[in-house]
Amino acid sequence: MKYALWLTALVLCFASCDKTKIEDIKVPASTGSTLKVNGIAGSEQGSAAGNSVFIDFSKDKQGTLSRAGWDLAFYCGSDFRVLINNTTAAMAKVINKTDINTVNSSDVAGVSFELDIANPSPEAFAMIDDIDGDLSKTAIPVVSSIEAENKVIVIHRGTAGAVTARDLIKIRVQRNVNGGYTLQYAPIDATTFNTVDIAKDEEYNFKYWSFEQGEVAGEPRKADWDIMWTMAIYKTPLGNDFVAYVFSDLVAINYLNGTMAVEKEYATAAEATTAFNNYTKAMAEAEIFVSERWKIGSRWRKTAAPSVTDPGVIKTRFYIVKDSQGNYYRLKFLSFTSEDGGERGRPELRYELLQ
Repeated sequence: MKYALWLTALVLCFASCDKTKIEDIKVPASTGSTLKVNGIAGSEQGSAAGNSVFIDFSKDKQGTLSRAGWDLAFYCGSDFRVLINNTTAAMAKVINKTDINTVNSSDVAGVSFELDIANPSPEAFAMIDDIDGDLSKTAIPVVSSIEAENKVIVIHRGTAGAVTARDLIKIRVQRNVNGGYTLQYAPIDATTFNTVDIAKDEEYNFKYWSFEQGEVAGEPRKADWDIMWTMAIYKTPLGNDFVAYVFSDLVAINYLNGTMAVEKEYATAAEATTAFNNYTKAMAEAEIFVSERWKIGSRWRKTAAPSVTDPGVIKTRFYIVKDSQGNYYRLKFLSFTSEDGGERGRPELRYELLQ
């Protein structure tokens, strides 16, 4: 009996010690992998891939988010900002009213919720979030602590990438006493509205909301992704200026959580391959990194067009990514479309930890 009690106590002691040790263990960062991006959600064309895909190099993980599966993203940082869905080319029109029940279709009569690349208008630009991700330039103004300053917003939910057109929605957002957001929302011509509170969570950049499903799982925790592959509003040259345009196959970095990148470009694909294979951590430590949202953007690929003779991955470029934990990864894209042996909507890439 004494032996049994002693053995039980010993087992409990080891269990307690092991738990402490497990909690103290830091999982080492992945040394790298070859990964095929899961951009296709169903039977859609690859150029209209239905998923945004978030990739975490250090954990060898990717997670998907349906582009049509969310409408608003509520910032979890110190400011009070709400994003609209630029992956569906959503647009937002501020109405100079504070009573949501008094807003209807007549308030947006004549408003075009379309991006016209041939004839870009200042009004259209005012209805989209800043392309480069500047949170001080969101289409929905900052949510003020003064209630009367928060106007009603009409949301066009976007149709980019074969997303089905949906009815206009009107919203009004306030700060609440718990430090989060209170959202009022309704169809454009409704005379009653729904109300919901949305809490901030410091583990995330944003909390995501769908008008059909309520709060949804959006991007992963901010420490759990480095790059995002998606379709989104981006910019393209028009004359001497740039205009907003919807691009497929864009790559963003997690700039709000400290991820940074640098592009390396060479004269030939052979030189780029040699440089990639020989690139070291010491070289990375000497680089000047930037935290630009679209530092990779569309620059890693060429799409088929009359003026493009070699569509596919641009083999003369690769990227160095520094994640929020200070790990350096060399990143290159391997295939992207049928012209380079890949599949549109499921690009293949390779990343390697520099040690």
